[in-house]
Amino acid sequence: MSHKKIGSVCAAAMLLSTVGSMPGQMAFAADPDSYFFHSTFESGTDNWSGRGAAKVEHAAKDAYAGSGALYVSGRTAAWNGATLPLGDAFTAGNTYSFSANVKYTGGGKTDTFYMKIQYQNTEGETGYVSIAEAVVPKGDWIQLSNTSFQLPAGATAMQLYIETADSLNSFYVDEAAAAPEGTVIPGAGAARAVIRGDINGDSTIDGVDMLLARRGMTAGGFTETCAGKAADVDQNGSFEMSDLVLLQKYLLGTIQAFPEPEIPDNEWDDYQETASPEMLKFYGDSIYQMGNTSRIREKIAKAQSGEQVKLAYIGGSITEGGRTDTCYAARSYRYFADTFGTGSNVSFNNAGMSGTSSLVGLLRAQNDILNDQPDVIFIEFSVNDHPDQSYKKSFEGLVRRCLSQENEPAVIIIINRSKGGYSMQEQMGAVGKNYDVPVISMDNALTNAFNSGTLTTDDYYTDEYHPHAEGAKLISDCIGYFYRQALKTENWSEPYVLPDTTVYGTEYTTATIVPLDQLNSFNSGSFQKGNGYGTLPYGLTFAKNSANTPMTFSTQGKGIFLVYKANSSGMGTVQINVNGKQSTISGNKQYTWGGPDADLAYIQDTTGTLNVSISMQNASSDFTIWGIGVIQ
Repeated sequence: MSHKKIGSVCAAAMLLSTVGSMPGQMAFAADPDSYFFHSTFESGTDNWSGRGAAKVEHAAKDAYAGSGALYVSGRTAAWNGATLPLGDAFTAGNTYSFSANVKYTGGGKTDTFYMKIQYQNTEGETGYVSIAEAVVPKGDWIQLSNTSFQLPAGATAMQLYIETADSLNSFYVDEAAAAPEGTVIPGAGAARAVIRGDINGDSTIDGVDMLLARRGMTAGGFTETCAGKAADVDQNGSFEMSDLVLLQKYLLGTIQAFPEPEIPDNEWDDYQETASPEMLKFYGDSIYQMGNTSRIREKIAKAQSGEQVKLAYIGGSITEGGRTDTCYAARSYRYFADTFGTGSNVSFNNAGMSGTSSLVGLLRAQNDILNDQPDVIFIEFSVNDHPDQSYKKSFEGLVRRCLSQENEPAVIIIINRSKGGYSMQEQMGAVGKNYDVPVISMDNALTNAFNSGTLTTDDYYTDEYHPHAEGAKLISDCIGYFYRQALKTENWSEPYVLPDTTVYGTEYTTATIVPLDQLNSFNSGSFQKGNGYGTLPYGLTFAKNSANTPMTFSTQGKGIFLVYKANSSGMGTVQINVNGKQSTISGNKQYTWGGPDADLAYIQDTTGTLNVSISMQNASSDFTIWGIGVIQ
C-alpha cells in the first residue's frame, strides 16, 4: 500500500541518534561516566552564559529530560544564543561527539538551529565552525548531534554555542554533552517527515497505528505533536472519527491511499503586479517580515463577506499626517476598503498623535483605539522612540496588548526612517520577530532605493522626518503589496498563538491613562485645570509662584506613569511621592517639541493601593500634566 507525506516535520521518536556520524564510523552507546561535560540544567545554568544580548536562565519547565532546562531569551540578532567555554579536557585537533537538544515555542512553523564552535586561530583571528544543524518544528524537541567532530587544529579559547539561522526566537536547551568520538549520546533525535497514518513513527502503517488511533480517540487526542499530525489522515486540521474510518479502510485494503485534501482556487496566486521591476523590488524590500498571516487573512475574509471591519492606526506625526486624505493611513484604508470591502462596511480610526512615543501610545491605546475593538491595528513610532529600556518595554507592551484583545486583531508594525537614517528598526524588529507579526520596513525599502538611485530623498521627504503626499503613497503602496503577498497560498499560516516569550519585558503592558474621576480623593492642589492635548484628557498646569500645594490622589495598581508636556528647554521638574518613595521627572527632554512625553514614576511587583503626591521642585517653573497612567 502507498502512503503520502504531509508537508511538515516533527521530532523523531528515538532515544539514540547517529545524526552526523561519519560514513563507516563505528558508533557505540554512551557511557555517562565518559562524558567530558554533561549539562542537565536541573538546578542552574551549568556554566552556560548568554552570547551577545541574549540572557540565559534556569527554567523549571519544558525540560527534555528531568525537570529543568536552559532558557535563552532577549536575543536581538540571530548569532545571540547560549555559549559554554570548552575547558582543558578538550584538545585542538582531536575528534569528539557533541549533542544538545533544542526547542522553541513562539514564531514560525520551523526554525533552523546551529551548534558551532568559536575559537582563536594561531594568528589570533576569530574563527567559527559548524558542528551540527537541524530544522526544528515549533513546540518539538530536536537533537543537534555529531558523533565525529574534529576541533580546529591550533585552536585556543574554544567556545561551544547554539544559535539560529536568522530568527530572534527565544529557545530552550537541555541535555547538552560531549563524549569520545563515536559515542551516540541519547537525545530527541532529528526531525522527520510525518507520514499520514504512521502514528508511532516507525515508517509502517499497521495494526499498532490503528490501536494508537483508537486510544487517541478515546483520550481526546495525542500528547505528541507528530502523532496528532499523522492521525489526521484527511488533513483537515483535526483528528476525528472520519480519520479513524479512513485508517481502517486503508488497513483493510478498501482504499489504496488516503484522499488528498481539497485546496480551493486562490485568485491571489495568479495576481500579476503591474509596477516596474524597480518598484517591485522596493515593495519587496519593505517586507521586513511576513510574519503569521492568519489574522490578516481572517479580517480580509470578514470584509469580503460584508461584515463590518475596522482599521486603526496609532503612531506619531507620520501616522497622523495632518489627518488628511493624502496621509498613509487614509490611503491604505481606502485601498483595503476598495479591494476587500463590499460598500461601506470598512471604517478606520487614525489615532496618530504628533510628537509622541510608543510609551504615550501604550498609555492612550485603550481609550484611543482598543475600546473600539479594531480588526486591524497598525503601530508606527519608529522615529519617535529611542534606545532606552522604557521605550523598548512600552513598544513591546503595546504590541502584546493589541495582540491579546478578545477579538484577535491583526497587528502590523510600520518602521520608518529619517532622512539622515535614524530608525528604531533593530529594537522594534526584535519585538516583531518574537511575536511573529508582519513588519513593513520603509527603512529597508528607502535605504536600498536611495543607495541604488531608484529614488532620491526628495521623492519621499518634506523635511527631516515626514513624507509628503507622494511619500505617504509609497507607504500605502507597500501596505497594499503586503496584503497581496499575505493572501498567496504560499504565505498562509496556521492560527496565531501568542508566544509566552518576551524580548525586553512586559511590565508595562496593562498601563492605561485613568480619567480624573476614577482617581480616589483627587485634589489638584496648585495645578489648575485647562485644555488637554488631542485625546489626552488632562490639562493640569502648575500655577507658577503659587503655594505649591501638592496634587494628591490614590488608586489601585502596580505603578504610576506621568504624561506631561515636554520640550528641549524651559520646562520644570516635578517631585512624585508614591507610598513614601520619591522620584523626579523633568519636562526638559532632548528631541521633544512641546508635545506629550511620559515617564515611569513608580512600580512594584504586586497590585496594591498607591498613594500619590505630586509637587513642583521649583515653584517658579512651568509644568503641564496631560495624563496619569496606571499599571493595572
